[in-house]
Amino acid sequence: MGGGGTGPGAHALAPAAVVASLPLGIPPTLLAISPDGSRVVAVSSGQLSIVRTDTNAIAATVRVAPYPTGVAITPDGRRALVNNLSSARLAVVDLVTGTLLPPIGLVVDIHPGGFGRIAVSSDGRTAYVTNQFKEYLAVVDLTAQNTLSPSLDMRPSDVTLSADGGTLYVTGCKEFCTTGTIEALDPRTRELQRSFSVGPGPYRFALSPDGRRGYTTNLGGPTLSVLDLTSGAVVATLPVGVEPSGLAVSSDGTRVYVPNQAQKTLTIVDAVANAVVGNVAIPSEPREIVLSPDGRRAYLSTRDALLVLDTQRL
Repeated sequence: MGGGGTGPGAHALAPAAVVASLPLGIPPTLLAISPDGSRVVAVSSGQLSIVRTDTNAIAATVRVAPYPTGVAITPDGRRALVNNLSSARLAVVDLVTGTLLPPIGLVVDIHPGGFGRIAVSSDGRTAYVTNQFKEYLAVVDLTAQNTLSPSLDMRPSDVTLSADGGTLYVTGCKEFCTTGTIEALDPRTRELQRSFSVGPGPYRFALSPDGRRGYTTNLGGPTLSVLDLTSGAVVATLPVGVEPSGLAVSSDGTRVYVPNQAQKTLTIVDAVANAVVGNVAIPSEPREIVLSPDGRRAYLSTRDALLVLDTQRL
């Protein structure tokens, strides 16, 4: 994804809002945060950094394959799962010791590569890994360390589990993707429960804490779609910056944050009013964002560093 200006209406990032700036490896940098908020995992090209959130310091680094495409942390906070552009194996990192564990094979019968976003079940036993180019979803048994690969009827860009684990949301494109698609699947059987239409070229998907709203960033907009998952209606379509590459919803459901990589902005949305309340200019291209459980800290990966931001001062 390329560079660009800050865009109209963006105000400068206040110095007081930057709690820390941590240099990382070669971008792009993907992010995940542990359920208790104690660690942020930042995966750059060839390097995984484990960041302690109490000190805002890098506790350890681990060498991984270049060009990461997905990262997730298991619910117990002990392991990170990572894949990359060309691999057919899921790398496993012990976050306590900072060491690599044996990898898990994703496929054995086709040419490697194409794996992307990762979601992990609440019991930590199963991981779901998208493969956009081959149009399927790898279902990984993390205990037995084996994988199924059921086909999809779409090119998946993201995968998300509901908080109760009862619904698997797969986001992606069918045909030319002038309209994006979200499919709600039964995670045990992978049977389709319901499908929803969103904006063009959906890239990221996130749920509100109560599971009643879904949010997608749409590369073809560039927009943010707000979806009522009960009725299936798109209740709002909000403008964001060019290449909305990240997405996070606060734990109280009141704020949505969208980093716009090419626009070099961070869009802040009032999720109650479904309205954009601010655009913050970011000095270097922002890519991904994760939030602390209390919502007071945002961790934003950029081309140059991992920024730790005070959300109250944005």
